[in-house]
Amino acid sequence: MAASNQSISNLFDGLLEQSRKLREGTDSAELPPIQLGLGEIGRRVRELKKTGTSARKDTRAQLLLQAGGVNPDEALRRLEAIDAQPYYEPPAAPVDTDLESYLSCRKEQNILSSIEEGMQRISRDFDAYVAKNVTMEWDKQKERIFEHFGLLPTTDGEPDRFGGSTFGASSFGRSTRLGAGGIQSSFYGTTSVWARSAAHSILAKSIPAPSGSIFADVDPSKQLTMSRPVQIRQQNYAGVVRQLNEARLAGSPYPILHKFEGVSRDSGSDVLTLQLTDSWKMLEYITQEDPEANPFGSGPKERQFAKQHMNVKPDSPEATPLKKQIVPGSRRYLEKLFYRHVETQIDENPTVAKLGGIPTLQHKFKAYFNVRASRQTWNDKHFDMNPDNVPVWAMVFFMVRAGFVQEAAAFVKDHHQFFQKVDRSFHQYITAYANNADRRVPRHLADRIQVEYTQLVRDAENMDMFRIALYKIIGRCDLTKRSLSEVMPTAEDWMWLQLVLTRESDRVGEPAHEVFQLCDLQKSVLQFGAKHFSSRSSNVGLYFQMLLMSGLFEHAVQYLYSFQPVDAVHFAIALTYYGLLGVTSAGAQRADANLLQTGPQGDYQINFPRIIGQYIREFKTTNIEDSVDYLCLICLNGDLPPPDGLAQLSICHEALRELALESKEFIKLLGDVERNGNRVKGAIEKRMKLIKIHDSRDFLRTITEQAAAQADEDGRWHDAVFLYHLADDYNTVYELLNRCISDWIASEDPMQIMESNKYQEVNQDASISELDNPVELGKYMAQMYMSAVAVYRQISFRNREALLVLLKIAEAKRHFLQQEYDKCLSQIESLDIIPMEPSVEVGAIRKAAQNFGNLHDTVAKNVGMLLKLAVECCAQLAKQLRESPFLDATRMRKLQEYKAKVKCAMIYAGMVQYKLPTNVYEFIAHKDENM
Repeated sequence: MAASNQSISNLFDGLLEQSRKLREGTDSAELPPIQLGLGEIGRRVRELKKTGTSARKDTRAQLLLQAGGVNPDEALRRLEAIDAQPYYEPPAAPVDTDLESYLSCRKEQNILSSIEEGMQRISRDFDAYVAKNVTMEWDKQKERIFEHFGLLPTTDGEPDRFGGSTFGASSFGRSTRLGAGGIQSSFYGTTSVWARSAAHSILAKSIPAPSGSIFADVDPSKQLTMSRPVQIRQQNYAGVVRQLNEARLAGSPYPILHKFEGVSRDSGSDVLTLQLTDSWKMLEYITQEDPEANPFGSGPKERQFAKQHMNVKPDSPEATPLKKQIVPGSRRYLEKLFYRHVETQIDENPTVAKLGGIPTLQHKFKAYFNVRASRQTWNDKHFDMNPDNVPVWAMVFFMVRAGFVQEAAAFVKDHHQFFQKVDRSFHQYITAYANNADRRVPRHLADRIQVEYTQLVRDAENMDMFRIALYKIIGRCDLTKRSLSEVMPTAEDWMWLQLVLTRESDRVGEPAHEVFQLCDLQKSVLQFGAKHFSSRSSNVGLYFQMLLMSGLFEHAVQYLYSFQPVDAVHFAIALTYYGLLGVTSAGAQRADANLLQTGPQGDYQINFPRIIGQYIREFKTTNIEDSVDYLCLICLNGDLPPPDGLAQLSICHEALRELALESKEFIKLLGDVERNGNRVKGAIEKRMKLIKIHDSRDFLRTITEQAAAQADEDGRWHDAVFLYHLADDYNTVYELLNRCISDWIASEDPMQIMESNKYQEVNQDASISELDNPVELGKYMAQMYMSAVAVYRQISFRNREALLVLLKIAEAKRHFLQQEYDKCLSQIESLDIIPMEPSVEVGAIRKAAQNFGNLHDTVAKNVGMLLKLAVECCAQLAKQLRESPFLDATRMRKLQEYKAKVKCAMIYAGMVQYKLPTNVYEFIAHKDENM
């Protein structure tokens, strides 16, 4: 047993010694390291021992090992006695000190990562481009489909020509954009080119509100069909607006309501059209615009009611005079309408009416009573009849209802015997009522009427209902109940009763139960609301009329706009002309704002500029002068106190500039300047007075110059040149031409064009209308201005000189592209920018290099290209000499001259190297080497 233990001990000792020798004699880095050291192995053995099998299994294992001659306890003690040393670590790899290889490797990695990143970026840009254009094409296709089926108004193409003068025939409006990379094609959509955001442009394609309309408070689902009569009415409305502006320019009043009424009356006979015609007539009564009564223009003037209505508190004393005009005007209209209704009913029912005899006023109302009695259940009603079987109370009521108050008083007087028996005081009441212009009765009579009215109401079943109605009207009795449905069943009757009972009085001095003013009526009408009127056209017109009669002009326009925008816009125009329409303040001009808004004084306001802008969007490019006429109306509100008035003028001027830029009809809108310097006025300049611009200089500064600046900012250089020309800013014309020609020259490398053989010669006989090249345009403008001494003097010498130099550079480039190298080189040398004489001294070259900073920016930008052109010309000419079969002394001398010229160019380029593109000096050095 002892021998076996000794052999095991020797075995372990031998293994340990061999492992030490193995470690000492081995340096190879290729030998794989041992994963676990002896210490780790021992630790794991101990863990296995702790978590091993049960004691019974341990006992059996020990017996088994002992039977085989192995002592487990001794072996364990020997294992624990082993000195565990660190496990084997291979020597560290030698450090590579080759810096060049490292940098080369890093460079390759950077290049590969840059290429990969660039490919990913290009892929993302391409995906975004495809997604954007696919969406855009789909939107355009969808729009075309909608237009085909009449779901959208058709858009006509924009005209390419402008007619008239030489400038009018040019390609202005077909401008290309000048981007950072040169000349690019421009794309014009339907969005605004003036305003930076549609939120501030009234002509912009507005983003609909959540309701689907451009205004948040307008429901587009209610809009009626654009019928043929409405289209005819729209055209005729434009003619009236044109005449209105002509009258305003002449300084004479214009019966706009009467004219619009005529347009509406002649455009159709449907119910809504007839109601709109009556609405125009109603406004004539309110404003007292009567061309027949005022044949010499003594009617209301432009903006007559603005101070009484706009930016005024509804319950303020300043608004009282207008209220006192609205109420009687609306009442008179309803009275005339009722009398017309009476005559119509008699004519339609002659058998029932039984008019007979002379059709006097009394006979007509008696006949009308017969018609009413035949249709209504009046059998159980009591009517007081005189001996002639005439319903006297009904007769008096109908006369008062039709506005014949004096005739009613006379009728009572003629039948005094009857009234003495029935009501001896009524003659006194009706006479006092008729003789007062405001239809008021003295206080003592009013008190008596109140008492008698109370008694009549108590015995109403036995009283004539028309008698009760007369007492209520004359004495303004029981204002808490303002309806007489049996006597006045229609909405017009109800509205007339409200107007009769309305009285503008001092709330402090009047008893509370007798106070009923126009503002109270307005609240009642608004509470009644449009919800009680369905979308049927008859009810639309009725509620619209009720809003007008109660003085809620802004609500009326907003309500009608949901159903018939064409008529709503022109009602807004007429009301604005007389100052009866509140306009939104400067801070409320947003694309998503409500059409109807409330001002700081509690007054109601309409977004007038935006409805005008939206209205003309359909024809602003086809009927350009009509568009100007409509936009000029925005300045009607220019008389408002600051800042609102100035904001309205600014909106109008901005819209006119936008119209000019979008339509490109510069000749028609802004005029022209003939070769002799005479100005031809355009449509906007002819209407300067209407847009509150007082002289031509102010017009050019406000409209033309700012439009030119915007066109320049948008990269529309053709348009900008023409607009600056119209603005008499000839120096800026030259500055813009210099910039455009410089960009055009530098836009493409002539070497690449020559190699790809893409050059196409410009037709020198092309007309101005075909000039889409800034070089040709620059030549034309230079010739024009040189022929006018007064104009030419307004241009700075530096700009004139720069333009001539740029034109010569462009000419040199043309010669080069046509492979006329000798002409190109001569043209470059004539510029006296690059000294290239073979005998030139270095001092002269240095002086020319120092002169580089004095060059015009547009010229200095192209010096690098000039150097390349000059050197390439020398190289090509030298090549031709070398390829010549006869190389005599003269040709050899010429060849040396070309080499010397290239040397001069290289010296010059070296002196201004850091002011030139990076590849210029390398190009010259390469050519010099090959020569």
